[in-house]
Order: sequence, then structure tokens, then C-alpha cells
Amino acid sequence: MAEKNVSGAEGIAKIKELTKDIHIAMLTTVADDGTLHARPMGTESTDFDGTLWFITRLDSGKVDEIREDSHVLVSYEQPKDGMYLSLQGRAGIVKDRALIKQHWYKMADAWFKEGSDDPAAALIQVKVTGGEYWESSSSGIVRLGRLALASVLGADKVSVGDAGKITL
Repeated sequence: MAEKNVSGAEGIAKIKELTKDIHIAMLTTVADDGTLHARPMGTESTDFDGTLWFITRLDSGKVDEIREDSHVLVSYEQPKDGMYLSLQGRAGIVKDRALIKQHWYKMADAWFKEGSDDPAAALIQVKVTGGEYWESSSSGIVRLGRLALASVLGADKVSVGDAGKITL
């Protein structure tokens, strides 16, 4: 895989491109005993600007974990397309009603009987600091063929896609 490094506006554009059709991310937090907890979270389809937003309940364990240690990891994947993205950042809890309404999406109503006005509703704001991505440049069958060829000829002779680091 070709290694690339992108930063700033180019990094934001890369994250936008990779996440545009993904609606579920895995959010990983750190518990007070140091264990890692990952859970699926709905992700907005709004334009990424360096910050990710997730709707949550104020009484959830992840809120307590973020208050104790704000370091988080957010992972996205599209295995059928050969795309994987891992983003690091710092998270915070936001209770601002106007922001909650701004980032609200209809599916969240299933967890909050009063919708965006529910007092238990809050946002997790993740300010992304960087990440890594891996993406294939071809379909699954072509990817398998290239991997087989790379195992015979050597990975430096056959491209199976791109990988890189993102810094914001």
C-alpha cells in the first residue's frame, strides 16, 4: 500500500470523503480502570469540519468515562469497499439545547421520548486531532487478485490501495 500523509484542510477533506456514506461509527472510551469500551454510535451525515457529534444520554457510562478521560477513538469501516478509518480526538459533553436540536436526527427519537427536548439528551463532541486510513483502489475480487499477486511478487511491486496518516 502506498503511504500518504495529509493534514489541515486536506485532512478534513479526506475524512469527509471516507465517511460520507457511513452512518454508524464505533466510539471507544477509556474506563477509570484503564479498560477500553467500544460501542456503535449513529453519526451525522453533515459536513465534517474537524468535529464529530454524537447524540447520547446523560446517564450513560460513556458520559462518565469521557468526563474522567477525554481521549477517544472513533472508527469507521466499509469492508465491501475495502475502507477503514481510525480517528483520535478529545471528547466533551455538550448540553446546549440549540446545538442538540441542530445535530438531532429522527432515529434518535427511539431513545428519547421527548425528542431533542428530552432533558436526558446531550451531545458528545469529538474534536479530531488525527487518524489513520486504509482504502483499496478496486473491487473485492480485484483486491483479492492483487493480494495474491503481491504475495508472489512482493508487496512493493503490486499496489493494493492507499494508507496514510491524517493530522488536523
